[in-house]
Amino acid sequence: MRFNTHRNLTTMHRLLLITLLTFSLPGCVSLSVPRLSKTSPEVPVTAATLPMVVKPYPYINKALLCIKKTDALKNKTFIVGPFADSTGKINAVAQSGTGNFIPQGGSASYITDAITKAGGRVISTYFGAPTINAPAEYMVNGIFNSLDFGTSFAADVRVDGVGPLAQFGWAQLTLSIQLDEAGTRLNRQMSMIERPVQFSQMGLGSGRVYGSTLITGNIGVQNQERLQFEALNGPIALGIVDVLFKEFPIAKSECGAMVQDLLKQE
Repeated sequence: MRFNTHRNLTTMHRLLLITLLTFSLPGCVSLSVPRLSKTSPEVPVTAATLPMVVKPYPYINKALLCIKKTDALKNKTFIVGPFADSTGKINAVAQSGTGNFIPQGGSASYITDAITKAGGRVISTYFGAPTINAPAEYMVNGIFNSLDFGTSFAADVRVDGVGPLAQFGWAQLTLSIQLDEAGTRLNRQMSMIERPVQFSQMGLGSGRVYGSTLITGNIGVQNQERLQFEALNGPIALGIVDVLFKEFPIAKSECGAMVQDLLKQE
């Protein structure tokens, strides 16, 4: 909160009392964020954390390691190219950066990581075609299909210039993983994954005169998942698990139960 002039501690006590009363008045209704409709497999939303820690997706990683144990991908080679962005969404206002909301091509590294964990061999073409052609059975491509933004709830309730502020928003990311025959580009398997990314902000706004003192500004806390990494690595790995299950039945029979709740269609 920004203060235009200084008052004694009594004024601060009064303001804090108003804040507490605002959030504890009887008859207030608790807020709940509406859930997005599920039209395709959804990776559970993780709690946003500071940039030092990226929460893993243990069930997906276990499924990849389980596929490796089945030897379904033994001696199988996959060509992985750049990950295409077809959303058309550009970010020009974000703090500390501008440009596209999602990585341009580099997300193919998550495909490489997932296939390697599952026991397959990978030829990466992100930095260009290899100087020596190696035989490969499959090609894997990825596309970010859509990125939509919305606000599920917003409120600014001020009485006499003082009151709570709240906003809940989301971004809905949809991506596809395509498994093709390496030589002919004939499509064999396809997986569509959607991932909601949540944003929330709560605070207190003030714009009121206390005695001869004008107090303006707001206090708030916000919680936002990272779209560039945290919201991408799990869904891409899940898409790889999905196409591998479809292409190699032994992998699905042995490991499908691990991520069945993430891949079920509703």
